[in-house]
Amino acid sequence: MGGQGIHITVLGSGTSSGVPTVGCGCDVCSSTDPRDNRLRPSILIRYGGHVVVVDTTPDFRAQALRAHLQRIDAILYTHSHADHILGLDDVRPFNYRQRAAIPVYGMEETLDAIRRVFRYAFGEAESNVPRLDLHTLDGEPFELFGLEFTPIRLLHGKSTVLGFRFGAAAYLTDHSDIPAESKAKLRELDVLFLDALRHRPHPTHSTVERALEWVKELKPRRTFFTHMCHDLGHARTEATFPAHVRLAYDGLEIDVGGPVEAGGIRIARSLAEAAEFGPSALTIGNFDGVHAGHRYLFRQVAEAAREQGLRPTALTFDPHPACVVAPQRAPRLLTTPEERCALMREEGIEQALILPFTGEVARLTPEEFVSRIVTGVLGARVVLVGDNFRFGHKQAGDTGSLRELGARYGYQTRIVDVVKRRGRVVSSGEVRRLIEAGQVARACRLLERPYALSGEVVPGHGVGSKQTVPTLNLRTQAEALPGSGVYITQTHDLEGVRRWNSISNIGYRPTFGGDTLSIETFLLDKLEEPAPTRIRVEFLHRVRAERKFGSPEELKAQILRDAGRARGYFRRLKRFAA
Repeated sequence: MGGQGIHITVLGSGTSSGVPTVGCGCDVCSSTDPRDNRLRPSILIRYGGHVVVVDTTPDFRAQALRAHLQRIDAILYTHSHADHILGLDDVRPFNYRQRAAIPVYGMEETLDAIRRVFRYAFGEAESNVPRLDLHTLDGEPFELFGLEFTPIRLLHGKSTVLGFRFGAAAYLTDHSDIPAESKAKLRELDVLFLDALRHRPHPTHSTVERALEWVKELKPRRTFFTHMCHDLGHARTEATFPAHVRLAYDGLEIDVGGPVEAGGIRIARSLAEAAEFGPSALTIGNFDGVHAGHRYLFRQVAEAAREQGLRPTALTFDPHPACVVAPQRAPRLLTTPEERCALMREEGIEQALILPFTGEVARLTPEEFVSRIVTGVLGARVVLVGDNFRFGHKQAGDTGSLRELGARYGYQTRIVDVVKRRGRVVSSGEVRRLIEAGQVARACRLLERPYALSGEVVPGHGVGSKQTVPTLNLRTQAEALPGSGVYITQTHDLEGVRRWNSISNIGYRPTFGGDTLSIETFLLDKLEEPAPTRIRVEFLHRVRAERKFGSPEELKAQILRDAGRARGYFRRLKRFAA
């Protein structure tokens, strides 16, 4: 299977104590950077519709909820320490939902510890207990759902523990040394996770420096350090690494085998990674939503780059600066940083720095921001921004100070006019307002594309297929959602090329007494197997508000009428396009 189709989610990247550490007030434990919050170490592996978990930590319930975990097909254990097994009891809901025992794989010593700690799960069950099917690993490769997993023997002080290789990825945590025979199994990797506890030596864990030595020896394409204590602040530590080495963080998602240049754009996530970006034509901003105004600005950057033989570059931030300096005013975001980069590429931007916005960055004066980042790292020769641009500590810098600093630091400053639609300035705030009001067609004009939500297809309540019409239920991590109602949509399979005309409902299912928000999509075209597991739903036009019906039959009749309107919409669209 190689590395294709393997998706990794980092559930936890901390030590056995987690970060923040209880009772500690150090700068990392009190950091406002969410990447400095680390639960106990674990990863989630998705491929071919299957889900494999490596280690169930004491934080597993919280990790599963945060990852919107719907099923578990197998669990692999690295070793028997408490911070790796104590969350096992929380697999009970998956047993109940899947109506089956979950296969568990580990060394005999690890499985013995599980039998001791969770002995109530292996006798006569008097209540709901974990249902487990234990398999002893003998060091030989084994296959799970078409993917080969190879146990990697590691030394954890004087103890032996396991890591795992799967396809072009390997996950090694809690180790102080890698034996020579194990290194031979770690060649030609796309993704490698390594233990990097801290800088100071530790008897059972690797240091950052030792881990960097292994990176040089093993030569993986990308490396992520994990099992980190509160000695390592994310931003300041990662800034010292070469471009292909990063710190893992909780919630990080990685596609194995994916290109370094995602979608044709070169992406850096630290100043160290962006060290070779210059000389550049640069624009700076949050660019949330990437609307018509942003697109025009990006085209101007690309043109300036062509004129002067520079690299068209964008500097954006993650998290949004308001999350750090004024959390109560932080906006609901329209796009992820990765989505922003993909849209930038469409307008000619070739490289982007997604700068971690920390308290340290927020405290930079305008001149420090320019000298250290704009010219010092990105090598800007021309800087293009909108007329409302602000930068530096407490937004002390404006376009005037940017121009003054340019005269001293050797770059041109160009102020790009705002873009208007029907007399109104296009802005992220206006796009957000329209979307949340359900005015998706107007938002589409400002975005120059349909607004879309992406995510996993998850099980619904089982009502639609029985009483109304079958739907795909979307679980998304998007922050800005269209207002409750029924919409004409187009649905795309993110793991293939399939596309369907559709109609979607965002709301609370009042006909069935629902109290949680759901996003349900009814496909107007026939769905051939297999069913999609990840989709993108594009919102084209609002049909009506959500309302309560007297019976499921009345609701079904209305859905079919809505579907008829949607089919008419797509017929008109087809004639117009012709």
